[in-house]
Amino acid sequence: MTLTEEKHKIKEWNDYFLDMAKTCATRSNCIRSQVGAVIVGEDKKIKATGYNGTPSKVQSCYERGTCFRIENNIQSGTRYETCRSIHAEQNAIIQAGQDRCQRATMYIYGHNFICILCKRFIVQAGIKEVYLKKDDKSPILYVTVEEIRKELEE
Repeated sequence: MTLTEEKHKIKEWNDYFLDMAKTCATRSNCIRSQVGAVIVGEDKKIKATGYNGTPSKVQSCYERGTCFRIENNIQSGTRYETCRSIHAEQNAIIQAGQDRCQRATMYIYGHNFICILCKRFIVQAGIKEVYLKKDDKSPILYVTVEEIRKELEE
């Protein structure tokens, strides 16, 4: 296989798993943003999926008809304690368990950044790399766990 063919095959897999993360995002019960995540092993098998939403049997902002963070103009990426939801990345890691996350790749649709809390989860879970896509018009972003570790050490 030539280098060009190999790059094309990688792009096809990235597009496939990001599309799955996009589908996961549709399950979100968050008013503010819909984010989905997929954890994929080195064998290209899905280990877990997640989406942002409230913990089991906790009333969501969608069900309540209001979002505290929107009402109080709380900037994205800050004051996480004010949110009722669990992030998609965290939900996927919880579903997979650490043993299934080792050397896996995470695909995230709905964001173009990883918050500090999720960076810690990703590193601790043993995930090796992350692909992100904000929306259908955005480019795919790539982040290695080494880059995340460096950020956490600063």
